[in-house]
Amino acid sequence: MEAEGRAEEGDEQDLGTLGNADRPRVGQHHRKRRRPGISRATLVRLFPTRQHLVQAMARKILDDCDRVLTRAEADTAAMEQVLASLVADYPPFAQLWNLVYVEPDVLGVPEASARAETIFTRTVELVQRGQDTGLLRKDMPASWLASTFCGLAETAWELTLEGHMGPRQAPDFIASILLRGAAA
Repeated sequence: MEAEGRAEEGDEQDLGTLGNADRPRVGQHHRKRRRPGISRATLVRLFPTRQHLVQAMARKILDDCDRVLTRAEADTAAMEQVLASLVADYPPFAQLWNLVYVEPDVLGVPEASARAETIFTRTVELVQRGQDTGLLRKDMPASWLASTFCGLAETAWELTLEGHMGPRQAPDFIASILLRGAAA
């Protein structure tokens, strides 16, 4: 029981010790497990079960998405700049899509699922703002475009980790497809 309490109370801080996972690193996918520099024993002490680790990661990803959206929602700049800022900070959305909607240990936690829904709703509202300004297409549902953004973010994250694209290319690729599609 004591280990469970420690894992829940210290998750944010403990996850910070695992390394900076906010930006993908090209060519380091094969070294992903070693990069944090902590032993398996330390990991097990901090997170006694896989479920504790996954749930702590989910909370961090949800917090990161919340921070990015809060900045974007408060931004009074032109929508082009707001979208560029959102796209530049895409990694949490890639991780959100992959972890919260795919990982079974997270799906069983109503809080994480509720927070993910709220974040998605806020993303849809930001897309609607883009539609209202004429930046984004109005002939498609905002929920479709928000899902497309998250899907593009996940694809960019994976391709960057696999070394198929550079981390600085990803935001431009996401924005290009989101704004102009794949047509020549």
